[in-house]
Amino acid sequence: MPIGRFRDFLVRTDNLDKYMETLTTAFNPMTLDSIMCRHVINVDWNGKLYDCDFNQALGITIASDASDSIRNYDYQTLVHRKVAVDDHCYGCTAGQGSTCVGAAV
Repeated sequence: MPIGRFRDFLVRTDNLDKYMETLTTAFNPMTLDSIMCRHVINVDWNGKLYDCDFNQALGITIASDASDSIRNYDYQTLVHRKVAVDDHCYGCTAGQGSTCVGAAV
């Protein structure tokens, strides 16, 4: 995923744009129905909710249309939430998808 140290490396070596172009070109809409962030949430140590572990690493909490804390957990709201996305999400939707795809819930 183009986050953290790997993203820093891509920026430092002037490869981020090329890498992102590779990911966006390989986008596969067939991965969207089974992608992990549509079926699972991450909870950090203090109860904040995230759509995936990559969003958690970046501090991107669940979108504002759902509670961002386990204290206010509401299944119906969370199951129908919009997933917070960013450039790194292309990593899970490229080609046949990544290990993020097909997770059992």
